[in-house]
Amino acid sequence: MKIIGLVPVRNEAWVLPHSLASLSGFCDIIIVSDQNSDDGSREICRHFPKVVLLESAESRISTQVRWQLFDAARGYDGCNLMWCTDADELVAPAAARGFFAARRDDLKPGTIVECMFVHPWHSPVRYREYHWGYAPQFKALAFVDDRRMDYDRSRPNSIHEPRVPIDSARAVLRAGELHVLHLQWLLAGRTQMRQAWYRCRELLDGRPARAINEDYATTLPDPGVRTAEMPAAWLEGLTFPDLAIDRQQSWNERDILAWFNEHGPAFFERLEIWHIPVLRQAFVRRVGRRPRPDRSYRPSWPVRAALFGRRLAAAVRGRL
Repeated sequence: MKIIGLVPVRNEAWVLPHSLASLSGFCDIIIVSDQNSDDGSREICRHFPKVVLLESAESRISTQVRWQLFDAARGYDGCNLMWCTDADELVAPAAARGFFAARRDDLKPGTIVECMFVHPWHSPVRYREYHWGYAPQFKALAFVDDRRMDYDRSRPNSIHEPRVPIDSARAVLRAGELHVLHLQWLLAGRTQMRQAWYRCRELLDGRPARAINEDYATTLPDPGVRTAEMPAAWLEGLTFPDLAIDRQQSWNERDILAWFNEHGPAFFERLEIWHIPVLRQAFVRRVGRRPRPDRSYRPSWPVRAALFGRRLAAAVRGRL
């Protein structure tokens, strides 16, 4: 059984040297599908001997890219383990090697592997400790291909499909020893711009702004986030990008500003994206006033006050 890493990439030079080094420590093959990057991502891939680079002249959404990667991995004989990762995810290589060696008998064809998914929070040594969406939790990130499994390919334009073919799985193996560090929240500025990109993309696809805002509300900046120190074992053998990259323009920002030029910023007014200074400034400059996003999904102020009171009382009780 080979371990094959499957990685969709678009302008990920900021983190690729670190993620490919992590993957090279436990994967036999790493298949990267690059979606027309212009930041040197392809050149970085060529420095890693285990990488097989698929180059695309167009930018597909992640769902379609994962299908392409899976189809390419099927070119290798056997019932192989597919490690379905993003470029901004790291796992300690020694921990991964140890787990797969120790649990080899449990990795039967058709088995999905769920790992602990952890969010470092504005620092590589601290992670978000409590939150229903961003606390450490199990996430299906790998599977052993039985040569019959496949994704549900009926929603090619959806950007929120499962990483693995869950519907055709026969068993689930939980890997509580494997902590996959999702670096999305390591860079606060880029993270907010990426979440704005998702909102804009869904609006362009015809989804109502109110529903989009409600779904993405948990990604808005939260000054009250609780974090904890990262255990050393989770970081063993890993390196991290320079946080100064957060001050540079991302491809998400370039896409959004291009959409503003094509559709006008007023088209996106109802989205909750205007807490990002560069987007708010672009709106005011073009429209001549401050934007008014749709926050109708939020409870009324008496309801919010009651909820706050209950949370405050619970916090006080917890300290007694």
